[in-house]
Amino acid sequence: MVATMRAETRRWGRLSGLVVLAAVLALFASAHPVAQAATPSAHYTSYSVTPNGGNTQGITVDRSGNPWFSAGPGTIGTINHLTGKLKVYTLANPNAFPGSVKIDSVGNIWFTEFTGPAIAELNPVTGQEHEFAIPVASEGGAVGPDFIEIDSQGNKWFNVVDFTDATGGFVGRLTAGGVMTLWAVPTAGAELEEINVDPFGNLWFAEQATNIVGKLNPFANTITEYTSPTPNSRPAGVLAASDGTIWFSEHSADKIAHLFPNLARGVTTHVTPMVSRPGASITPQQAAPGNPTNPTKTTEPGTSVGTSTTVSQGIVEYQLPHTGLAKNTEDMRFDRYGNLFFENDGTAQIGELVLTAAYPFINEWTIPGGVGFYNIEFAASGVLWISDIGSSTVYQFTLS
Repeated sequence: MVATMRAETRRWGRLSGLVVLAAVLALFASAHPVAQAATPSAHYTSYSVTPNGGNTQGITVDRSGNPWFSAGPGTIGTINHLTGKLKVYTLANPNAFPGSVKIDSVGNIWFTEFTGPAIAELNPVTGQEHEFAIPVASEGGAVGPDFIEIDSQGNKWFNVVDFTDATGGFVGRLTAGGVMTLWAVPTAGAELEEINVDPFGNLWFAEQATNIVGKLNPFANTITEYTSPTPNSRPAGVLAASDGTIWFSEHSADKIAHLFPNLARGVTTHVTPMVSRPGASITPQQAAPGNPTNPTKTTEPGTSVGTSTTVSQGIVEYQLPHTGLAKNTEDMRFDRYGNLFFENDGTAQIGELVLTAAYPFINEWTIPGGVGFYNIEFAASGVLWISDIGSSTVYQFTLS
């Protein structure tokens, strides 16, 4: 039954546009609970990073299956998934506070430095670090980048959040040739959250404070903004599917939404790009062994619940279990079967939204000792890695 569900999910992933929306409407017009396979248990291995300064966030995974993450102010950390040993790189700027972390095609580590404001590259073999300053005023540490993505061409995309709310902030791109371009988000007070690049080269981003999901078309220099159907839902996570549709999490509404760009209503604004060539400051950094992470293994039972949907023009919202909390789902990732996994900051859980032709449902597993806020990333092997800034812990997650 589980194999059938996953095969069915892959079939859904191949549908797009009007076909998918029509299928959704038909499905939920007659939706009713049906029998389903027992929810698998989750197996966690917990690695404590607390003695090394903590504040683990922005996790990603290299081609060897090892997680990389921000290990606190001025540090990047990685754990050998076979031995549990932690390695820590001390950065040139001790106050950098890295946020999101990604790995490029040659294995170099890229990350945001909010208090730079800058984005930076670390060569894990030589320890050499390059910092690229972002040409915006930091406003006393209230303006800076949080999230970074790397596209198939090697471009580094990032957001610049303006917590003064004087502007909408910026979305930016650094090319392999060192050219940095910034586009100003037109809606003031946006307080940008996660970003993602779709298959067509557009950058999508969440405007949490203004209840908007935005799309930058860098070829036309336009930004199109789509308002979430649920008021004050605070969009946070954004994830582009292979068919060009967009998933976003509604952090304060217990919902995950599926947006169809060709059908949804948006407002488009032409934006004049700001181009610079900031160059890079170069410093060598030494890696040092971290304190023991004391790997601990835990098994958590899973629970399954149904979901209802709300359909508006070009957007389908999936209802998650009600929490009544102001902070809920944010980070999302597709597994290798096409199922949508997510984390819940408020309930300290990992969830899976399973879409089947018979009946969509949600699986949930408690994160042992989880505090929140989380980031998640899949390894090529199918292992899910989790960073928990609240408990300064990195988790390995598998199902059986």
